[in-house]
Amino acid sequence: MKLSTLVIRSMRKNIKHYYLYFFALIFSAGLYFSFVTLQHNGAIVKLTHSSMKAEAAFRVGSILLLIIVFFFVFYANQLFLKRRSKEIGLYQMIGIPKSTISYMLTIENIILWVGATLIGILIGFFFSRFFALIFLKVIETKREVSLDFSTEALFQTLMVFAGLLIVVLLQTMWVVHRTSLLDLFKATSKAEQKMKKMNPFQLLLGIVGIGLIIYGYYLSTILFEMDKTATINELYKRMGMVLGSVIIGTFLMFRYSIAFIMNMIRMSRKGHLSLNDVLSITPIMHRMKSNTLSLSIITIMTAMALAILSLSYISYYSVEARTEQFTPYDMSVVNNEGKAFEKALQKENIEFKANHYELLNAQIDLNPLLKEPVPANQNNSKMDTMVIKESDAKQLIPNIHLNKNEAVMSGYSDIMKKFIPFEVGKKMILHTDHSKQDLTLVDIEKQASIDSILTYGAPAVIIQDELFKQLQKNKAIQKNTLWTSYTGYTITNSKQMEKAISIFKETTNDGIFKASVKKKGDRETLQLEAKEESYKMQLESLGLMIFITGFLGMAFLLATGSILYFKQMTEAEEERGSFMTLRKIGFSTDEIMKGIRRKQLFSFGLPLLIGICHSYFAVKSGWMFFGTELVVPLLITMGIYILLYSVFAILTSNYYKKIIKEIL
Repeated sequence: MKLSTLVIRSMRKNIKHYYLYFFALIFSAGLYFSFVTLQHNGAIVKLTHSSMKAEAAFRVGSILLLIIVFFFVFYANQLFLKRRSKEIGLYQMIGIPKSTISYMLTIENIILWVGATLIGILIGFFFSRFFALIFLKVIETKREVSLDFSTEALFQTLMVFAGLLIVVLLQTMWVVHRTSLLDLFKATSKAEQKMKKMNPFQLLLGIVGIGLIIYGYYLSTILFEMDKTATINELYKRMGMVLGSVIIGTFLMFRYSIAFIMNMIRMSRKGHLSLNDVLSITPIMHRMKSNTLSLSIITIMTAMALAILSLSYISYYSVEARTEQFTPYDMSVVNNEGKAFEKALQKENIEFKANHYELLNAQIDLNPLLKEPVPANQNNSKMDTMVIKESDAKQLIPNIHLNKNEAVMSGYSDIMKKFIPFEVGKKMILHTDHSKQDLTLVDIEKQASIDSILTYGAPAVIIQDELFKQLQKNKAIQKNTLWTSYTGYTITNSKQMEKAISIFKETTNDGIFKASVKKKGDRETLQLEAKEESYKMQLESLGLMIFITGFLGMAFLLATGSILYFKQMTEAEEERGSFMTLRKIGFSTDEIMKGIRRKQLFSFGLPLLIGICHSYFAVKSGWMFFGTELVVPLLITMGIYILLYSVFAILTSNYYKKIIKEIL
């Protein structure tokens, strides 16, 4: 028999094992080619305000995508070599040299990879336009984007997958040349772990594993609750401790804690195991040692994917709410410089509503408002604070009612709430020339009264009108106040918004205002953007991020789901004899499948459940840096991920069912 004939017969015989692997390679190549096609498309990159950031984001995304694909193909090839160990052993038994066997497997892999890569590139080209449309939808842009076949993307994809093929071939040759004939025949039949009573040390390690995970969760909840003198290095150390304890704890939990629980369940049966126990608990215990590393990696990868996707979607989901919170009006001007703008609006018959605010910049000591005030000798909390009078603030926040020496804060973000926690009921100190005045904080409003750029992101302080008028007469405060007034404009008809923005840019020099700094003699510049423009800029930036992380999430899902599927396929083939015995003694397909589904619930459900827990605590520790809403984006992201992940569990159950029916 010719070697070529043997290769063709071998591929034909193994096609039933290769089909999903082949599909996964096609999907990986298509996904990668689509991604780099968009990366090399100038029209896509220029859709964002910062094309340099877009190029860098695409570049980082392609590297991460490559790492995920590498992990997948390396691990998947290892599983397939294990499945074909007996076949490789038979080749050696009939006298075929190891070098010839390696050559045969090399030819098979080259044919498989070349076919998958070319088909993937072809499919990726057609889908690249689909992904481009998704990107345009995400950033809410209605533009036509032409996508031509990118030779740069083609060359990059071919180079990457050629490199991955070389890694797979080296891995295959290593396994063939370093594994003995006896090991090949035992590879799929030996039990990796005997079912025996755990010793106290192993039990202790299992408890330590769970304890490390709980400790990591606890540290994540207090990650930013550090001493005021703490440095950034101490924060990094704490983050490293969280990551290390969770990863080590996950490994120890799968290796010892789960094994202990399974042993306890088995011992509680007192030797009377049901069919479900035989099909679920026993196989899990037999393979727990070898599955520990893979289950731990899959759990950590799932947690990383969910955390990245959740944080990205939280940012994207919160764009509108954040814009509304910190940019309360459609357009705004300072220092009464909106007369030309108003005349132009009236000339174009654009209806609008103007809200006028008087502003003061006063020195206020906010330190006493803190839950843990800084000691007097370390107190540097006296700062320039924007002050608004009550009657003006009521235009946007009508529920304010102040008595003398009372104040309200507006524009208090979640990040400030986390790092600078002010307490209602405490007093701040207003400094005027040589005197001081206490102001009791009676309420804190999340909504900003004026554009946050005027306050540099800090909250504004709202005081009673009478006190405001007194401060206006203070010469020191007058000198310190650059922006004496603020006018916010609301366009009544949203259809006229685009025209109004154009007029705003023309009449205000693109929203740029200047004021003289009286103390220094120079001028300070301020740029106020239209709300819709600000919204679009944030949307484009965060839309790019959610688009790239979505790609990476798909790759993570493909890698983890496929690896679990391949492992279960291998185990299903190994357990074919057990299924045959159960069928012979009268158990039906449905009865056998009940036990198998319990096993699938463990193999797929446990890594997913633990990964969700890991990602939840990771996201909860710092979500306020990314947006204003946690629950809804988190539930949507996790719900979609669980739904797609379940597809692999369903495919695995169907494969088991197919094997059981073949036994008939």
